[in-house]
Amino acid sequence: MSQASFPSDAFPAFPAVTLDAPDGWEPRAFAGTVLALIDDRGPEAFSPNVVVGLTRAEAGHTLEAAAAAVEEYVAQLPDVAPVDSARVELSGRTWAVSEFAYATAAVGTVVQVVAVTVVEHGPVTDVVRVTGTATPADYETSLPAIRQIVAGARIG
Repeated sequence: MSQASFPSDAFPAFPAVTLDAPDGWEPRAFAGTVLALIDDRGPEAFSPNVVVGLTRAEAGHTLEAAAAAVEEYVAQLPDVAPVDSARVELSGRTWAVSEFAYATAAVGTVVQVVAVTVVEHGPVTDVVRVTGTATPADYETSLPAIRQIVAGARIG
């Protein structure tokens, strides 16, 4: 009888991700994420946040494919207004970064920054997705903090 286990050479562990929290932001666990930071505004208000998700893809999955998946996600959002999209070097790694606004049923308009990169190791490629969200009311204060968190993301 043979066994398979995680992590192992055949099924490597996910990459480590580190975010720096600005003053006032705190770590928080959210379902479907591996890491999150929040600027908690209390239960009656929207709290700006940055969440990290990791997904496993087949070996050879490219940054272009990961960026295309983000573009497809953005194109399907209601009342979406793209702001910018670019490839950038962050902490020595190439990321695809998109910024846009769209309408949500829960809180109205939100502004998001989504950054994706790929990490190849062994027989797999992992996609790291960092998503920061704020409302237009927080645009001037929260968006610079979100951009700073995303720009400082480190994969190790």
